[in-house]
Amino acid sequence: MRRSALGLELNKYGTITLIMIAHLYPIYVNQFKRAVFNGSLRGFKSALNRLDIAFENLVQPMYGKDLLGTEIEIEFLSTKGYLTPKNEYKNTDSLGIYLSIPGFSSAPDAPFVPPPFTDDEL
Repeated sequence: MRRSALGLELNKYGTITLIMIAHLYPIYVNQFKRAVFNGSLRGFKSALNRLDIAFENLVQPMYGKDLLGTEIEIEFLSTKGYLTPKNEYKNTDSLGIYLSIPGFSSAPDAPFVPPPFTDDEL
């Protein structure tokens, strides 16, 4: 069962609008779930920004069938991405967007460990 949530969004007039979020859509980067967003293009760009992924550099994202008809699908995915192949429905999240980013190696939930100090830095 999916639950609805309430959120705040800054609209184009500079005022805050209360919105209802019916679903949270996951973003998978190199097969790891990395973020969620509210289904809007603005929310998607914001989630990518938090991951340090440039929206302009996305190439052919794959998306699940339950994104059909959403704002993100209409405004972006229908022209730049492709729908998950039917033979892969069992292995994918129908609400998810799958990105393949070469070189994106940040492991999910891995704590940041700073490098050790050298004598020169002390």
